[in-house]
Amino acid sequence: MAPAAPVVAALGDDLLREVFVRLPTPADLLRAAAACKPFLRAARSAPFLRRFRRRHPSSCPRLLGCILLFPNPRRGKFHLLPISPPSSSSSSAASAANGCGGDFALSFLPGGGCLGRGPATWEHLDCRNGRLLLKNMGSQDLAVADPVSRRCVSLPAPPTGRAVGYGLFADHGDSSEFRVVCLSRDAASGELRALFLSSGELSWADVAGVQCQTDLAAGSRAMQANRSLYWRLDGGELMMAFSTASMEFSVLDLPPDLRELSFDAIDRGEEEDVNVLHLITMRGFCIEVWAGTVDGDSGIAWRRVEKSVRFHKVLTEMINPSVDSYQHELDVIGVAAGVVFLRQWNHLFSIDLETMRLKMLPNKDCAEALIYPYTIVWPPSFLNQQDKAPDETGN
Repeated sequence: MAPAAPVVAALGDDLLREVFVRLPTPADLLRAAAACKPFLRAARSAPFLRRFRRRHPSSCPRLLGCILLFPNPRRGKFHLLPISPPSSSSSSAASAANGCGGDFALSFLPGGGCLGRGPATWEHLDCRNGRLLLKNMGSQDLAVADPVSRRCVSLPAPPTGRAVGYGLFADHGDSSEFRVVCLSRDAASGELRALFLSSGELSWADVAGVQCQTDLAAGSRAMQANRSLYWRLDGGELMMAFSTASMEFSVLDLPPDLRELSFDAIDRGEEEDVNVLHLITMRGFCIEVWAGTVDGDSGIAWRRVEKSVRFHKVLTEMINPSVDSYQHELDVIGVAAGVVFLRQWNHLFSIDLETMRLKMLPNKDCAEALIYPYTIVWPPSFLNQQDKAPDETGN
């Protein structure tokens, strides 16, 4: 009988990936990748891991909780609220957060972290896939920090006089890679410019510009989907988009129904939808998903593709009904690991998008806090390490 290794090698990486992407769980992929070197090499492909991640949005990342950023120094500037997502089993995210050895006070940063009663050394700019984008309030230099590994990468200050926004792009297919985008207003032309930095080069490049007199909306945070970053613009009618693949800037119209609501961009997971932008919001206590497709005139056509059941009754059962509970709509904070996070005044909620189960998060007054869902990036490190010249026989 012929040895198995030549048969495996004859399949080729592309065919192996077509098999691997259909595996039912991430644990099955990890077991397959550990079987032999050809399997490991095929599974380590960053495009393949992004594809696998899109097909398993609720099971690949490890959801730890929400990061709360308080404006009042007496309450602490930075806090991780551990949560157990609605779809989790007996193992809680709280114990995972406490046992992962992370430093969420960020004391490992140069000059100290974000906690304390005095002026904060670092300002928080963005959070994505277990990493934080921070700016030093003194030097204006940036840093990308990983609280779990207690590591940070120092970045030079962007060469611009007027930065109006930042975004951190974290690649699902490689936990060691990240990209940072700085939006700046050109003083001479008035253009909105995109400055781009990658973890491989750690230097800024002015890559794109667009004529747009509208600034980012107050408190606007970057959203990530389809290998692009998005920011809401002031007034609520437009959204800025920057593609990290094509390095192109564009301004998109928002559907009228979303102009007064909070929302987030999401990757739906279907391969045929990678060129369609999906936004998730809550209106009338119902979750809605909107899909935008670029038309022939470089505009974008929107349609509502999903609407959930109404959550108002179950919400009033969780909290004491009051005038406030009826006056305050649910604001979408963000989406991570297949869970959408919402805030109503000083209460936090989560909804599992697969089961549509609503859960109230631990009681914590968060009326004034900025909130970011926090996940540990997937896959684990052995899939991210580059294999050194594996042979075709798997030896």
